[in-house]
Amino acid sequence: MSDDKSLPAFYNGEFMTLSQVSISPMDRGFLFGDSVYEVVPAFHGQLLGAHEHLQRLMQSLAKIDLSLPYSFDDLMSVCQSLLSEQQTCELVYIQVTRGVEAIRKHRFPVTAEPTILLYSQPYDVPFALDYQGSHAYFQEDLRWQKCEIKTTSLMGNILAYQQLYQQGHENDEALLVRDELVVEAPSSNLFMVKDKVIYTPPLDNILAGVTRDLVVKLIHKSSFDLKEISPSKAMLLNADEVWLTNSIEELKPIIAIEGKSIGSGKPGPIWQQLFSAYQELKAKS
Repeated sequence: MSDDKSLPAFYNGEFMTLSQVSISPMDRGFLFGDSVYEVVPAFHGQLLGAHEHLQRLMQSLAKIDLSLPYSFDDLMSVCQSLLSEQQTCELVYIQVTRGVEAIRKHRFPVTAEPTILLYSQPYDVPFALDYQGSHAYFQEDLRWQKCEIKTTSLMGNILAYQQLYQQGHENDEALLVRDELVVEAPSSNLFMVKDKVIYTPPLDNILAGVTRDLVVKLIHKSSFDLKEISPSKAMLLNADEVWLTNSIEELKPIIAIEGKSIGSGKPGPIWQQLFSAYQELKAKS
């Protein structure tokens, strides 16, 4: 893996290494978290779901009323330029802030030009088909209620992981509960299986995960029944299978919730089938 300082980057119109990037302390992204971001995975120099990730970035920017001096195709070209075919797995991180102002102030108007940073970084795939699964615990959803915007203001998500750490569950997952329903995890979308029917929460004030969408397409292709319903805690505890999806961990099976085994207590056959199908999708990217 490359030294972080030598990672290739693109900052406000120029290519450089990450160590050469200098961000002002007056940047609103630093001061307020007034920014949005994306993480796009790539395999052997080929991006997976790049169109969907960049489309979501544009949607996030529109929802916070922030425009860019770069087109969709410009961003796609920059992303591709940061990749190496020699790397098995890379991610391209993209962050856009509202920019730098002379004084710190909350109010509009903001006259700054947006700050844009992209960089690529190698990573290791966290697990394979023989992965034995993770445990999870319910938590109240304390995040702000604009979860469809992929903002860098992630304190609620971070506190969920901090709570796991403080409870001795640092390698486990949080399942976020809102209005008695389980909606997602701090950095993942949620799926469950019961009697060979797959359930996933609808895109109603949750992040429209790109990996979620890819998995939904694989589910339809595999002819499984899919219902977009947010499960209750009782439904999850009585599920046959549960898994989470995101761009880096891909499909992560949950084998126990609150200490109770899910199904057989091992990753289930539907997860195995969809995980394998996702690996084939990556190979074609």
